[in-house]
Amino acid sequence: MARNNRIFYATQAIALKPQNDTGSNQYTTWYYPRGVQSAGITTNFTLEQVFQLGQIELYENVEDVPEVEVSLNKVIDGTPPLYLMCMGGSTGITGAVKKELPAVANNRVNFRLGIYPDTNSAATGTPSVFVDCSGMYLSSVSFTIPVDGNATEDVTLVGNNKYWNSGSLYAANSSAASGFFSSNSDAGTMTAPAIGRRYKFNSSLSTIPTGNGGGIPIPEGRTMPFLQSVTVSTDLGREAINELGAMAPYYRYVTFPVEVTSEFEIIASSGDYVEAKDFDGQVGCDVVYKNLQDKTVKVVVCGSGTNDQLILDLGSKNKLTSVNYTGGEAGGDNATITYSYQTFNKFVVDASGTFAEAKWVDLVNDSEVIGD
Repeated sequence: MARNNRIFYATQAIALKPQNDTGSNQYTTWYYPRGVQSAGITTNFTLEQVFQLGQIELYENVEDVPEVEVSLNKVIDGTPPLYLMCMGGSTGITGAVKKELPAVANNRVNFRLGIYPDTNSAATGTPSVFVDCSGMYLSSVSFTIPVDGNATEDVTLVGNNKYWNSGSLYAANSSAASGFFSSNSDAGTMTAPAIGRRYKFNSSLSTIPTGNGGGIPIPEGRTMPFLQSVTVSTDLGREAINELGAMAPYYRYVTFPVEVTSEFEIIASSGDYVEAKDFDGQVGCDVVYKNLQDKTVKVVVCGSGTNDQLILDLGSKNKLTSVNYTGGEAGGDNATITYSYQTFNKFVVDASGTFAEAKWVDLVNDSEVIGD
């Protein structure tokens, strides 16, 4: 095989295989996410220095288990989000649909990146090289819906195993030796069902925090403020637990309580209408010292049909943490207001139609799980 001179978007592809918490009961096929924009892998080696009396030179540089981090960015395009592919466990995408965080927190995922010859026009056939990152945990996820450009999803996976050109997938006489996308007739010629743009934000089904007590004001004669962007994100933490007699951690737990944030930017048509009272001079047990009220947040993105929806449900206990009025300078730009909200432990991703459809999978099961 001729050498590669470079790697670009058409010559690399990723695959994800959901697992349960032990990896022994994994999903039987690999998912091939659509609309992936970027994939990055960072490996950090943890070293601890030991010195001794009697010499200035380093006595030993002790190596601990490596830390592997995978970052993925995907356009919201009417296909299943990365979150569902990574958190579904042994039942795949359906295992994460409409599930609370504790129900899916222990599930893991295997990640694979294939790199193909730079003479290819699509990531098909046998890759030149590939890398496996097994037993990965989802550490963070963020969804962004802007007024300009495409809606996107970002996820971060963390783990301790990374192997290049390993495993049974490309071993001699392997039944899966034909490589990525071998079972998909439309490989290299796929079309997105529905790219998420500003008009795919379903304002009639979404619930944004409005009204008194830290809500977003609605201009007169409208049912919705002039939204410019919506961002929903959470960081699961993933602290490792080690044990005597083993090098690798046996578990990475979610650090509950988990903060879930949402942010809404609007074009200002009046003030931010958020009262911030200091309650000066008010004393007594019968006084309610409260500027804010609980708000419900639910974000709905449409797909290609009436039954295709991606829903981010943050529950009914979201409270404003900050409001920022900016812009409107003499240069002529518009004033904007950004409202930031916070809740804890409530993050549910629901999907229907093509958003939950496991269409692009490798039907050949690669049963090897490396390093678990």
